[in-house]
Amino acid sequence: MRKARAGLLLLVLVLVAAACASSNKTSNSSSSDGEKKITIAAANFAGARAISEAYAQALKAKGYDVTFKDNVGTREQLYPLVQKGDIDGYGDFTGSLLTYLKGTPTGDSAETYSAVQEKLKGTGVEATTPAEAQDVNGLYVTKETADKYKLVTMSDLKKNDVDKTLVFGGPPECLERDLCLGAAEQKAYNLSFKEVKKLDVGGPITAKALKDGTIQVGELFTGSSVIDPDFVLLEDDKKLQPADNPTLVIRTPSATAEVKEIVDAVNAKMTLEAYNKMATSITEDKIDPSEAAATFLKDAGITS
Repeated sequence: MRKARAGLLLLVLVLVAAACASSNKTSNSSSSDGEKKITIAAANFAGARAISEAYAQALKAKGYDVTFKDNVGTREQLYPLVQKGDIDGYGDFTGSLLTYLKGTPTGDSAETYSAVQEKLKGTGVEATTPAEAQDVNGLYVTKETADKYKLVTMSDLKKNDVDKTLVFGGPPECLERDLCLGAAEQKAYNLSFKEVKKLDVGGPITAKALKDGTIQVGELFTGSSVIDPDFVLLEDDKKLQPADNPTLVIRTPSATAEVKEIVDAVNAKMTLEAYNKMATSITEDKIDPSEAAATFLKDAGITS
């Protein structure tokens, strides 16, 4: 009987020891392996690849074990991956994100970000404080045209029917796109150009045509097109274009105070000029996104 009790006591002690060992192993694994590990992915266009690289490299510089997945796909693919926990985060843009979340963005950055936060409440997903930079459609003219017709805002194009004397150039699908010359633009500005030339999407053909006078108004991207020093951006005074500021979309368990502090430091330095330099170096100079982001971080004093 005593042997049986002794055996039973020994078995209990062994099980307790094993349980403690297992518990300690799990705790250590969580603190050493999970806490500093993070997976960041990037969408499939230059600007998104650049900002995602910048977030990932900044985290790595602060001691995080970063797994980076480049050029994964669209927002429609990436956001569900964050929800499922397959990745921890990816670089996005607030206005476009809000549209995906069935919200209505405005041209006001703070208002749009606030709406994004409201949409994300209780979803297990967050969006960090956005950068100053934006990447939206913009109508550009040369300084000569701006001076000749006294153009400062897009509404100025309607004064004295100036628009009817000018040739417009931009994406082939511009007439059908709400944020180019489509229905929403017509409702806001009712522009009617002398001629509309179907050129390229925010690229060198449109820029060249604007420079050589083939067109007088060109649709380019404010953040990722090559903007000639002679070009003047007309102010979107009726706020047609939604604010689209860079942000890190990240699942809540990974959105620690330290992670958000690191990402906020990156976004604090990501001006329109800095973002444009990164994006255009990728599209025009064929620089690898990782190199473009590394240069930005070094120039910003975030990494050495």
